[in-house]
Amino acid sequence: MHPFLRRGALLAVAALAASAVQLVPAVSAAPAPAPAPAAETRCGPLDVAFVLDDTGSMGGTINNLKAGVNSIVNDVVTASGGDYQLALVTFKDNITIHNNLAPGNAGPVTNYITNTLAASGGSNEPEASDEALNTVINNLPAAGRPQNVNFNGVWRSNATKFVVLVTDARPGGFDDVHAAVDVANASARANNAVTAGIKISAVYVPTSPTYSATITPIMQNYATTTGGSYVQAASDGTGTATAIRQFLADCKQTDVFMHDQSSDTGVEPNPNGSIWQSPDIKVCPGVADCAAGFQPVVTATNYVHVRLNNPGPYGSGPGLGTLKVYWTAAGGSAQWPADWNPIGQQSLTVPAGVTVVKIPWVNVPGPGHFCLLARWVSATDPMTFAEGLNTALNAKNNNNIAWRNVQTVRTKPTLPATSWFTLGNATGKPIKSDLVVTGVKPLPGTVVIDLGPRLFERWRATGGAGEGVKPVGGTRVQVDAQRAVLHGLVIEPGERFTTELTFTPGEGTEGGEFVTNVVQFADGEDLGGVAYRVIVERG
Repeated sequence: MHPFLRRGALLAVAALAASAVQLVPAVSAAPAPAPAPAAETRCGPLDVAFVLDDTGSMGGTINNLKAGVNSIVNDVVTASGGDYQLALVTFKDNITIHNNLAPGNAGPVTNYITNTLAASGGSNEPEASDEALNTVINNLPAAGRPQNVNFNGVWRSNATKFVVLVTDARPGGFDDVHAAVDVANASARANNAVTAGIKISAVYVPTSPTYSATITPIMQNYATTTGGSYVQAASDGTGTATAIRQFLADCKQTDVFMHDQSSDTGVEPNPNGSIWQSPDIKVCPGVADCAAGFQPVVTATNYVHVRLNNPGPYGSGPGLGTLKVYWTAAGGSAQWPADWNPIGQQSLTVPAGVTVVKIPWVNVPGPGHFCLLARWVSATDPMTFAEGLNTALNAKNNNNIAWRNVQTVRTKPTLPATSWFTLGNATGKPIKSDLVVTGVKPLPGTVVIDLGPRLFERWRATGGAGEGVKPVGGTRVQVDAQRAVLHGLVIEPGERFTTELTFTPGEGTEGGEFVTNVVQFADGEDLGGVAYRVIVERG
């Protein structure tokens, strides 16, 4: 889908005016609810999980849902342009998964709610709403839990993700007792949801007012933490279906973004060149700002500083979400997510302007030459294009992904300095890679690449073709510091090869900074590279 269509649904039709609207009827009779409008805007892909209390006290609510389910589901189909997944989970003191998230499954979900869903049993209040959310948000298996089957549907990174919770009871886990641990568990589920970019909207049905003072703040916290909405329906469930329609119509988009390069404006896909030199990511020794060329100190705690820019071209308003930061070996064609190691994450609200997030990187591993990846995960700002194996393509397509591959190498005239470059294959098919060396500001001296035994033999087996390349013994080749290409490096899917680069400034080289780009290409596509900043200090 074109990004302007995907991101263009900035205003939902008649979305809730506030995140804590209460539809409380008079004691004598519930007023007729105002009709909810159809969700006529295009929200883009939608993933929606209905998490419903089906205990005996919920009979009126379930009848209200039965009457309104066709309208609810039709809204989802329309608002998503037919690109949707639904899930249906019910709970008492246990959990029953009726439908996992699956594409285009309106029929079975509607059929179950209309013809089978019924209120029954439940023993005593409270109920396992907190654990039902745990199952759905964290994709939990059934093993070891009072749960009928695994929840194994996939929440899509390019979908706006909703959980709709409906209950009249306090959270009680699986032991049918409400205690402080259950309040903490409910709060943790809200935090899990915002980290996953899932919006929780909650309907509280006060079938008995006894526990309303306890239940209300818990339900409200789900909404306020994740950017969802909270509604109190009538005691007989009137207003529940209307509230759900309003929840799902609220697909207003925000647009927090990171630059792929200084000229990047946030347009998706990025029409500019290489996307692996983001100016919005750097490492510093502490929370204080530092120069962009600082290299992480191995075994120490460093801080990854990431600039978040708001708004981009596809949304407006404060962005609520989680910034996640990862590292991998410096090089090209890193496979998502297999090749990436988490550094840390922080959930926050991003106001208009530039916000710098500082995430600690504890015990940095050696040898200290890394690629860094930052991802902004948000229920109101999902990825426009679904993420695949190819990190470079993911970053090019989505303005809430940024990649930085810049290495600083310090040395003196005639003294060699070593760094590394890793070639991989995240394309899902065998490739013949070209390794391209370009002197942006060429080093006066020599640049030597050691391919290692396996990659060197593969290069020779395809003819050892290259430009500006000279073998210098063993598995090492010297490359022209202005421009050089090694052709035909065969790499199978998932393979990773680490090469060693040696930069040696020539005798008489004045001190200064020189830049050499090393980039992996396949079929003319930039799969990722590293900019090596060689700083030559005076002897």
